[in-house]
Amino acid sequence: MATQVAVVGAGPGGYPAAFHAADLGLDVVLVDKTENPGGVCLYCGCIPSKAILHAADSIQTAKEAEPLGIAFGPPTIDLEKLRSWKQSVVDKLTGGLGGLTRQRGITYLQGTARFADSRTLVVAGEDGSETKVVCERAIIATGSVPVRPGFLPDSPRIMNSTNALMLADIPARMLVMGGGYIGLELGQAYAVLGSQAGIGVTS
Repeated sequence: MATQVAVVGAGPGGYPAAFHAADLGLDVVLVDKTENPGGVCLYCGCIPSKAILHAADSIQTAKEAEPLGIAFGPPTIDLEKLRSWKQSVVDKLTGGLGGLTRQRGITYLQGTARFADSRTLVVAGEDGSETKVVCERAIIATGSVPVRPGFLPDSPRIMNSTNALMLADIPARMLVMGGGYIGLELGQAYAVLGSQAGIGVTS
C-alpha cells in the first residue's frame, strides 16, 4: 500500500492532522490500535472523566438544593449503570470520528505501526496480519501513557488514571498523587461519589 501521508496515532494530535491533510486533497493512511480515532483523550482521559464529573455534579447539585428547602436524600449509586453510561458517551464520540474518517476517504488501519525504513511502515493487526505502508511523509502522534513511579509497590489498590476511570468501586479513602487537571478531576469526582479523597502534589 502506498500513500502520500501516513499518520501514526489517532488521538487529538493525529486525527486532526489526518483530517486536514485529507481536506487538502492528499491521500492519507491513519494508524491506531483502537477501533476508531480518539486516542487517550476520548477513550480513557478527558471525555470519560468529564462524563463522571457530570454524574458527580448531579449529586452535588442535589446537595446544594437543601438550603432551598428541596431535599433528595442520600444518593444510591449503581456503578454498573454509571460505567455503561460513561462508555456509551465514549462510543458515540469515537464512532462519530470513525464516520468522519470514512467520509474523508482516509484509510484507517487498526494496529500498531513500526518503521521498517524511513519511508515504510509495517502495521501489525491484532489478528497477527501485517500491512506494509510506503509513504511520502509521516506524522508521528503516538501520545503518552500513564507513568507508575518506581517506588510504588505492585498492588491492585494502586490505580493509574486509566484504571480510576473504569470505576471498579468507590473506595472509602483515596490519595491522588499529582495535582494536575487529571488528578483534580478524579479527586473531585471520587469525593462526590463517596470517597474521602486527598490530593498529594508531586514535583
